[in-house]
Amino acid sequence: MAKTDVTPADALDIPVRDYLTRAVDADRRSAMLERGWSADLLRDAAAQGWFSLAVPEEVGGLGIALGELAPVFVALGEHLVPGPLLENVLLPALFADTAVGERLVATVERGGVLAMADPGISCAWSAEVGRVRLTDRGLSGSIGLVRFAAQADLLLVVADAPDGPHVCLVEPGAAGLFVEELDSADPGSRFARVTFDECPAGQPLAAGAAATELVGRLRAWARLLLACELAGIARHLLTITLDYVQQRKQFGRVIGSYQVVQHTLATMHASTSSLHNLCLSAAADAGDQVGRELEVTAAAAKAYASETARQVSEDALQMHGGIGFTAEHELHWYYKRALAARTWYGDERELELEIGRLLILGPDAVPPQNGGLRQPAGATS
Repeated sequence: MAKTDVTPADALDIPVRDYLTRAVDADRRSAMLERGWSADLLRDAAAQGWFSLAVPEEVGGLGIALGELAPVFVALGEHLVPGPLLENVLLPALFADTAVGERLVATVERGGVLAMADPGISCAWSAEVGRVRLTDRGLSGSIGLVRFAAQADLLLVVADAPDGPHVCLVEPGAAGLFVEELDSADPGSRFARVTFDECPAGQPLAAGAAATELVGRLRAWARLLLACELAGIARHLLTITLDYVQQRKQFGRVIGSYQVVQHTLATMHASTSSLHNLCLSAAADAGDQVGRELEVTAAAAKAYASETARQVSEDALQMHGGIGFTAEHELHWYYKRALAARTWYGDERELELEIGRLLILGPDAVPPQNGGLRQPAGATS
């Protein structure tokens, strides 16, 4: 038998890549990116079992560790797949053992949409993002940016309460729930502002210390999987840029023969390779980590991914010249998605401060507010 270098974790992305290559041509992808998602693609992904990969076996999933999904999210980034894939993979996996675990799994298995109203999407701009409070009268407050809230079949909410954080499940159309869809500059997402006015919360999925631990894991794995997606974006942009500089001619020579172009491509290659390796390694390590150790690993990976994907995108634009800025070329879609994913759950500057807070001041220290940092990108009112 021929020797192969494919590992079990690497093999998970092969059917995903095969499907995307076969079923998503340029026209279909452009149509999906214009809308920010595709219900048909979501149903196809559900039928192929993408959303059951990390769900525990006892509730009908495959029980694969979240860290082994890193190559899958790299592939999603390379193919620039829009939609609530992060939420549909992560939420059923992390909340499977709660009272509504089976319901979450059933929702994604039929191609439904999960959304998460989480004020933690930004470390430094949480005051602007908003917050939700839980009292005996229900949920009150607002979250200014929620991905796919208007399309959601179920909405999970992170709320503050007198006895600590709670995670609640809210039905679309519940009394006191108001969803205002926003314009989106992110081709991979739809955004909405979600407001609660004494909205019934039902039985919390987690409360107090259990909720703190669960939300910490949620945010850490969101950062890790987003970092993997950004690594995929960088890998694709490197590939198309390498092809372009070997074809485009200027002054009678292909531009790839010029030393300054070669130096830029070499830097792009080194950055992209190091990012890919870091993401796979961090995801593998994170499987055995909890608490502050997991949070630091995730923040470090996301910080490096945010900075590297932005720089590789901008280098790709420079190498392509004017055509890279046109709506007809795919590069601008990747650049927009890289900028939006860069800030979701913290960009490099926010997360560098977050790492310092965790390592020096401890996890209970209050994160800095604003401090000259940028607001989350991706939505406009």
